[in-house]
Amino acid sequence: MRQEARELLLTRQGLGAIFAAALASFGLLSAVFQVALAVWPSLARHDVWILCSLAASCIIAGTLHAWPRFETSHIYHYPNFSIKIKCGDILDEEGDIVVGFTDTFDTDTMGGFVISPRSIQGQFQDKYYRADLSRLDLEIQEELARIPVAFSETIQSKARGKLDRYQVGTTLTLDAGGRRVYAAAYGFMRNDLRVSCSVDALWKTLTSIWDSVRVNGNLDSVTIPVIGSELARVGSLDRTSLMKMIALSFVASSREEIVSRQLAIIVHPKDRRSVNLLDVDRFLKSL
Repeated sequence: MRQEARELLLTRQGLGAIFAAALASFGLLSAVFQVALAVWPSLARHDVWILCSLAASCIIAGTLHAWPRFETSHIYHYPNFSIKIKCGDILDEEGDIVVGFTDTFDTDTMGGFVISPRSIQGQFQDKYYRADLSRLDLEIQEELARIPVAFSETIQSKARGKLDRYQVGTTLTLDAGGRRVYAAAYGFMRNDLRVSCSVDALWKTLTSIWDSVRVNGNLDSVTIPVIGSELARVGSLDRTSLMKMIALSFVASSREEIVSRQLAIIVHPKDRRSVNLLDVDRFLKSL
């Protein structure tokens, strides 16, 4: 509640949304007051009270209309598709999902040295593969067999994890429990096991994801987390900006050729306070 109030009352976008909604309410509410004056002419003696009531009603109506919600969606045309923003856990969502990997497609979560078990990738692996990471590694290797290796590290340069590197943006399509999972290499795994990602690399990865969804997804809905916001944080962008970037990339790709009928961008509940959903909502309307 406090977060929504701050977004609405303490930001330029929020106050602008209240003003626009209040202005839209003015016509309807003024008509109601005029009807009331026609029915009860004696109310005209209380003109100051009526004006104050009209102003207060417009502000209240505008605030209620503009109040940030936990879920919003927008429909676009030519071609027809929609983008939905919601709070939740991506692994609880139905349908196809996007999971971020690194350019080495490492999967080892033991001790959290290579892949953090707290990351979406780590949670995804635990839910669908549990202790059988060899099965996941086999599926990944089968998909990578048709993709050239960009560079190979040595055991001396990278002591833990896999050694072969692939182009950032490489996206694999996996079958996990009967659902399509787009495993996208958006982060660069440094030899010291820290992961980094630039804005350019993230844009390239998003474009590759949409290409893969277009080819393999049969226009089914696809769900993506706010990639680039966790351990491979894109330092120059906050979560709100990352969500805008994801939406912009999807719209741009969809207007070249339809990708999916619906994209859902998932914000984890713990990150809700760091996202200005009102700002994102206004941005979606502008696309």
